[in-house]
Amino acid sequence: MGEPRILLAYSLRDLAGTGVAEILRDLLGMERVGENTYEAGGVVLAGFPRDVLEFEVVEQAFSPGETIVLSRHRSEARVKSLTVHHTGNPLAQALAGGRPRELGVANPPRAKQLLQLLAEKAEEAGIAGEFEVTLEVTHHGPTSIEAPMVFIEIGSSEEEWRDPRARRVVAETVAEALSRRLPDCRPAAGFGGGHYARKHTGVMLETDICYGHIYAKYVFKAGVDDHMLGQAFTRSRPRAMLAVVEKKGVNSRDRARIARVAEALGAEVTYI
Repeated sequence: MGEPRILLAYSLRDLAGTGVAEILRDLLGMERVGENTYEAGGVVLAGFPRDVLEFEVVEQAFSPGETIVLSRHRSEARVKSLTVHHTGNPLAQALAGGRPRELGVANPPRAKQLLQLLAEKAEEAGIAGEFEVTLEVTHHGPTSIEAPMVFIEIGSSEEEWRDPRARRVVAETVAEALSRRLPDCRPAAGFGGGHYARKHTGVMLETDICYGHIYAKYVFKAGVDDHMLGQAFTRSRPRAMLAVVEKKGVNSRDRARIARVAEALGAEVTYI
């Protein structure tokens, strides 16, 4: 087995990830090539004993072209959700894996494709009104990675992680994504809004914009600096050439900072 074009990674500790992986093995007709490792057509599905927050290990093991992580999402609010997001710690703390002030490498076209297919598959399965399909903002590890990585998750309690409908929707989403070309889209960094990036989700689903990193409004309240604003554009493949800013979610001073950083990087700015 050579280096995988695409790695589908999950934690053996993760109920959602292991459940989705079982379905994907059948959907993709994968053959076992090692312990907790399956392969088909340049795509490798691998389970790791570590938690997903520590998935720097996946690059050490496989050197993939890109990684899609199959994961659970936990929320105290117990919001039933199917989510897509990128990884990173924009602030000087790393409370959930990765390094402080470091972002993983985002994959805007893949994130758009997964979100669109999640919405379609949830509708077809009759769970769209029960599960919210949404982008989350950039959060948690891993961060020290050099290949693009995106998380697709089931939230947000054990009941949903075990739900066979949610597992199948995510598995079918990933399987169909692997059979399609990535969409042509305008890579963007998003700024403002809550943890569930609902306005940015609408933009992603309804326009040709595809998001890499998204910073919630709480990142600005905590004092994100210009260097980390710049990483939101540069730690992305393709590089983000557009800033999409929620006008009500970011104050005028920080909007001016975003515009200044974007201009220095040759990126445009638009407001929603």
